[in-house]
Amino acid sequence: MAVTGHAVLSQLLYAGALVQVPVSAVELRGAGELMYYGGDIAELLLALAMLTTWRRPRAAGRRHLAAGRQATAQW
Repeated sequence: MAVTGHAVLSQLLYAGALVQVPVSAVELRGAGELMYYGGDIAELLLALAMLTTWRRPRAAGRRHLAAGRQATAQW
């Protein structure tokens, strides 16, 4: 939803529709382009960061976690 909202807002800004900003059309289009392409790059980087940090533990890590849980349960 955020990606769609961002894209729609940037396209409205680029077109100058429903926007009340006292700048020239060239500046308005430049801002729309920056928001459209810059936002896509930022969203891709956030998705990449999430994918690289969100992974299953390896088999050795899982064994280590299981051993730690057993030790904690016995304690």
